Amino acid sequence: IALGALPGLLLVPCMGEGRGGQGGGARHTADERMSAPIAALRAEAGRPAGPSSTLLSTLRQRKYWSKLLGTAGGWFLFDITFYGNSLFQPTVLSSVFHVDQAAAGDAPPLQGDLAHNLCAQMAVVAAIGLPGYYVSVWLMDRVGRRRIQLQGFACMAAAFAALGLAYDSLESAGAGGRVAMLLLYGLTFFFSNFGPNSTTFILPSETFPPEVRTTLNGFSAAMGKLGATLGSSAFKPMKDGISAAWGPAAGLRWTMLACAAVSLAGFALTYGFVEDRRGIAMEGAATAREEDNNGGASAAPIEGGLGAAFLTVPANATAEARVRREAA
Repeated sequence: IALGALPGLLLVPCMGEGRGGQGGGARHTADERMSAPIAALRAEAGRPAGPSSTLLSTLRQRKYWSKLLGTAGGWFLFDITFYGNSLFQPTVLSSVFHVDQAAAGDAPPLQGDLAHNLCAQMAVVAAIGLPGYYVSVWLMDRVGRRRIQLQGFACMAAAFAALGLAYDSLESAGAGGRVAMLLLYGLTFFFSNFGPNSTTFILPSETFPPEVRTTLNGFSAAMGKLGATLGSSAFKPMKDGISAAWGPAAGLRWTMLACAAVSLAGFALTYGFVEDRRGIAMEGAATAREEDNNGGASAAPIEGGLGAAFLTVPANATAEARVRREAA
């Protein structure tokens, strides 16, 4: 854990140079040039020059409610299934392969064939899930965050539903059926990574305007952690309770079907309340440049089909337009 602090410590000497050198002054001048037109427009409209809203006052503004359903609601629902399954993989895999889990404090088995080696089973699941991250990075701008999250939730729901509905058939198929269940379970993690696990933390940043972006991004993230808490605390008790009442097979079956239902709810929220912002410049993202280099214009990054492109627009064009709309 301590090694994770090293990258930050290596940057500490550079912080003083950025503040004291010419580069820091240039950045400060650019920031002032960017913020001056916005402040003037706010003064003309009779609005305060700087943001003074709190989390509660921001949440009272109904214009953000629908967007929060998409960002915070989707994050909340995804983390229920993701953390529930991530933390209790041994529980699920032991039910699939009918292998007793290691006693508390004992290491999981490291020997034997796939049916008896829990570490090998978890390695297979990880190997299936990991490529999903790289597919997301490759297609993030080409397909768009909304579509990636939609297909991720939809495929997660299909894989969980297949595990729940076909459990008895796969169970009776012997070793081949158990391997099929392992692959289906791995696919839930693949489409988690090639889906909401790669998009939920990006969507709030591009959905909300600058004055509330950090506040509502943090709120969305907090809702995700609430979902993670619910999933990690309810997953095993639900499975054990159902297993005690209707048998071990019923416990795994209905837990997977519950995960499918949660994934479908995430799909519905994404479909109804998440915007496809490809090709739309993010508000406040215009980058100030020296006027003698580009005639007083600045490059505002927009999303294109094959990656980030740059469209030359007047500095603060998107921010000024937004302020005028709000003042009207």
